[in-house]
Amino acid sequence: MDELEETLEELENEVIEGMGDNPMRAYKLQFPYMVRFQLAEDGSRSEITITTISEEMTFARTRKDALLQKERSDAVSKEGYTKHIVNWVADKMCRMDMDICELSYTGSPDAIEMTDTELEDYAREVISCAE
Repeated sequence: MDELEETLEELENEVIEGMGDNPMRAYKLQFPYMVRFQLAEDGSRSEITITTISEEMTFARTRKDALLQKERSDAVSKEGYTKHIVNWVADKMCRMDMDICELSYTGSPDAIEMTDTELEDYAREVISCAE
């Protein structure tokens, strides 16, 4: 920090102290986002997309200050937030009520003849997934 920045910060702190009350206010930050990931286990053919809105809370002097804090936080926390979301979804998926799930076919089926080796591999995969 250079000398001018230090002087400005000192002046700002003096003004804040002179105000008496704490100038920081609570702000709820609401933000929409989308998380999209692919399952490597099936050659990345399966893609999961989550579109939602989350909330965070921060203390700031102004709405603009709160939004600037969010911008800075997002710049360094994307990887951690992504990990948190994936873990949260994994936890919820294993307890999901199947009555609220919707399946829709998005294309026409195709029939591809399998070799004996492909059939054996397929049977082995199905059995290992059932266990």
